[in-house]
Amino acid sequence: MGPLWPRKTSARDGVGDHRLSATHTHGVLHATLDLLKMVDTASVNDLIQQGLDDSVRLTDSRIGYFHFVNADQSTIRLHTWSTGTKRICTTVEATHYPITQAGIWVDCIHRREPVIHNDYAAEPHRKGLPQGHATVLRDLGVPVFEDGQIVATLGVGNKETPYDALDIELAQLLANTVWSVVHRKRVQEHLHEQVAARTAELELRNHELQQALDDVQTLSGIVPICAYCKQIRDDRGYWNHLESYLSAHTDARFSHGICPACAKKEFPDWRLEDPDEAPPE
Repeated sequence: MGPLWPRKTSARDGVGDHRLSATHTHGVLHATLDLLKMVDTASVNDLIQQGLDDSVRLTDSRIGYFHFVNADQSTIRLHTWSTGTKRICTTVEATHYPITQAGIWVDCIHRREPVIHNDYAAEPHRKGLPQGHATVLRDLGVPVFEDGQIVATLGVGNKETPYDALDIELAQLLANTVWSVVHRKRVQEHLHEQVAARTAELELRNHELQQALDDVQTLSGIVPICAYCKQIRDDRGYWNHLESYLSAHTDARFSHGICPACAKKEFPDWRLEDPDEAPPE
């Protein structure tokens, strides 16, 4: 196995001072700002691709990859290779596979910390590369944590000189930044989906309400009414008493009385000139 990220560095370790220089700090800040500017318009794929390409560039690497680690912590999903890797790698690899079947490039997942392989070909536990795969001379892999679980891994490879603690710090910082931006994008997309779903629900309810209002609004236009019994035909073809129909389709309320013509017809002995007199039974 290659050496892990040293917890303490010294000249004997061969890694030197791993504090970021002003140039490196400026590069990381510039890359972070570029990603943040892309959040509103770029897709998750584009954000990861940009962040991965920045990681390759800032570590002076030639190849790179970004994988998601599934919630079961036992399977991994290839998301993308760096743009430069895609130009030279022609193999078609499975995008989902168990971590136990992956090569030594997932050592950072097994050990849950950054891992460097500065002499990839000499690693005793390495697995062969498929035909068409980019040649790997050396690599550096870093895990990304969220709530104590590894959610992703970012790797770079084939730097001309050995990777050191400075490269680890750069790669880890960029990997965490990419994940934070991706998380922000996913939250944003989720909120947009919720707003869209709620808007569609409200539009449907408004439509249903409008239909209900249309059903009970004041009558207008032509109303089919029987010329003899005065019943009204509704839109389903049923005949309704005038009073029932108007009650169901308008806000009108009825107060019953009797007109003079009907009173004279129905109660011929009723003296209409004395309105206080009750009609005969």
